[in-house]
Amino acid sequence: MLKKFRIAAVALSSVALIAAGTVAFASGASWSYTGATGPSHWATIDPTNYAVCADGTAQSPININKPKPTPLANLKFDYVAGEAGIFNNGHTVEAEPLGTEKSTVTIGSTVYPFAQFHFHAPSEHEMNGLHYPVEVHFVHKTAEGKIAVVGVFIKAGATANADWAPFIAKLNTATADPEATKIELDWANLLPANKQTVRYDGSLTTPGCAEGVKWNVFTHPVVLSQAQINAFLEAYSGNNRPVQPLHSRKVLLDSTATK
Repeated sequence: MLKKFRIAAVALSSVALIAAGTVAFASGASWSYTGATGPSHWATIDPTNYAVCADGTAQSPININKPKPTPLANLKFDYVAGEAGIFNNGHTVEAEPLGTEKSTVTIGSTVYPFAQFHFHAPSEHEMNGLHYPVEVHFVHKTAEGKIAVVGVFIKAGATANADWAPFIAKLNTATADPEATKIELDWANLLPANKQTVRYDGSLTTPGCAEGVKWNVFTHPVVLSQAQINAFLEAYSGNNRPVQPLHSRKVLLDSTATK
């Protein structure tokens, strides 16, 4: 993830990569969100690499319901505006930083370099049993392989969101090559103003569903116009993994006063 992670729209390589939900350890097996290659079959598509998709006990996404208020250190974002490559990986559309600037998020004592964001429609996480129309995942990974994902819900409002407009304009024309579609993005302005989060230990939401991912889901959504949301849905709709059992995991609500 310290380099750029890319997927052709029709083929998955056998290396670790970030795709359509988080980092996916692909073995070449084809997967999708529907039918015989959909989420309920991921584990049997490639039992060697995808078994945890069925057997794991800390899988994502989840239904966020009554998280426990807990005074937690706020996430510290050091996002640097710059050039972004926009590309379609066959499961979603991603944006990755192309410049030399280094964006990070600090969670506790760990600094996670920012790698890319992508979206799911409808949202993968539920809030009290309900989906938002879109959820964007900002994916981060350290040199040691620690992964943290920041989830941003999107809802419809009366006016268009200018900060998101450059990315949305490329949603339906992006190719599999990030170098072919470049824009300028102020990554920090894509986040909600109120940065309260729900946090829990989970997994990647795509095959191979590896666990150990630090999830941080904003409680306050970003507001886009309905036309902007429609552009997301025209690019991909139904690319969300169903919610998974919580088991014995704790789900915490950051109750620190200042955000």
